[in-house]
Amino acid sequence: MGIRLIVEVLTSAPEALTHREKLLLVVLAEDANDDTRITWNSVERPEVLRGAKLSRSQLYAVLKSLTAKGALERLTAGQKNAAAKYKIPTFAVPQRPEIPDTDTPSQRPSSRDTEPSQRPGIPDTEKNGQRPGNADTETAQCPGIRDVSVRESGTPTPPPSFTTPSASKQEEPANTRLSYGYPEAALPLIEGITAAGINVRWPFKGDQWFPILALITKSGVPALVDYAVRAAARNTSIDSAKYFMRGWSELPPLPRSNTARPPLRAVSGGWQPYTNPTDVSAYSNGF
Repeated sequence: MGIRLIVEVLTSAPEALTHREKLLLVVLAEDANDDTRITWNSVERPEVLRGAKLSRSQLYAVLKSLTAKGALERLTAGQKNAAAKYKIPTFAVPQRPEIPDTDTPSQRPSSRDTEPSQRPGIPDTEKNGQRPGNADTETAQCPGIRDVSVRESGTPTPPPSFTTPSASKQEEPANTRLSYGYPEAALPLIEGITAAGINVRWPFKGDQWFPILALITKSGVPALVDYAVRAAARNTSIDSAKYFMRGWSELPPLPRSNTARPPLRAVSGGWQPYTNPTDVSAYSNGF
């Protein structure tokens, strides 16, 4: 798992990427090695599809688009006993003030205007412009032309129905009105930590939520909340959720659906319900 690689994708990935392509690239960066930038596991895992919110057919289309835009490299194709390997390339350094702008200079007073200005001596290049001498090419609504909005019977067509603002507001789900700007998928984690008595700030904006959502998909909300409770018990001065990011990134992923559970140890003699002792002397001496 590479938090550093995720941050690099969020800050330096090509601007031409769509939201779907960038989210898949973040999910792949979470699985890639920070040093080699190569993915560890198969891109067809359910965790990848769930984290990127893609179907299997959509996954291949987005991978092809990322490769075409230079945001992803396919090193090896998938085989029967080996998964395909993808590498996240090193992105160019984003534009900064000390880096000169390579764009064409904008229009300035010293730059000569390349387009001729419209003057009385220059004829109009538009043919058949709208003038008093030119007849109107559109058929105007005249008394001799029947209004198509009125039926043959003479009854006007009723206007289309619309929903009033008050009605649409009533139909809006309550959870979208109470998200307070947080992503819907992050609310269970925020509410679980707050319910545990840990009141911290969540200073994440826009794309900064992607690592949080990737960690929720990887390890699950209960594991993240449990770690936050144990970390807050050791350090009572935590004021930001960023404090938990390093520990969350080291938590193990959720077990796969086909993972076998360890067998439970059987109690000798079987379970027996509790019964009061027949010897009342056990209650003597204050017991």
